[in-house]
Amino acid sequence: MIKPYYESSLGKLYHGSCEDIMPELEHVDLTVTSPPYDNLRDYKGYVFNFEEIAKELFRITKDGGVVVWIVGDEIINGSETAESFKQATYFKTIGFNIHDTMIYAKNGFASPSNNRYHQTFEYMFILSKNAPKTFNPIKDKLNIWDSWGKNTKRQKRWFFKRYG
Repeated sequence: MIKPYYESSLGKLYHGSCEDIMPELEHVDLTVTSPPYDNLRDYKGYVFNFEEIAKELFRITKDGGVVVWIVGDEIINGSETAESFKQATYFKTIGFNIHDTMIYAKNGFASPSNNRYHQTFEYMFILSKNAPKTFNPIKDKLNIWDSWGKNTKRQKRWFFKRYG
């Protein structure tokens, strides 16, 4: 049996290869992971079997449980691979809901480009097995969209002024 990296009355935290940990788990409420994606890092020969790992995540996720899948895309010949979206679509085909899609803003960027915006983000696909049992919204910043449409002056501020 694999030992948790950290354990408290709130739950257990595991750190390691999912291929070693997941087969020993029964059911979990939450998985947060940033798996290898595209060829953006050298994993020294590690081969990432996405479909098998996705199926195992579905098996171990409790009904109402959530998986936070953090990924990005490589740029090849000036085009993003869209591998992240292919993965999100595959999760849907095996039974997960795509409950939400968030953007993780990274500090800095890897490869500056002179013909495209810098990729300073990663996608965070929030996957759920049926409806999430728990939702705790982020409360670190005021949500400017909370009252969208309630104040007509606010609506008018969002139009772009045309110069020419």
